[in-house]
Amino acid sequence: MEVIQGNAEAEAIPIVRVENSLAQVTHETAIGCVDKKEIETLMALGLEEDNSLDIIVKGMLA
Repeated sequence: MEVIQGNAEAEAIPIVRVENSLAQVTHETAIGCVDKKEIETLMALGLEEDNSLDIIVKGMLA
């Protein structure tokens, strides 16, 4: 789903192409870096870092 205002165009298949140089966008299926706080939270609950990362990534893919 794209939110578009004014005289704008957006296309997501699964690459997002935006023709507004001021826009900051990403596609919902884009996987960048995992939030360090999420990993730290799971580690505080007793999980190893690798296991924490696995759980977060699997959650993104589910």
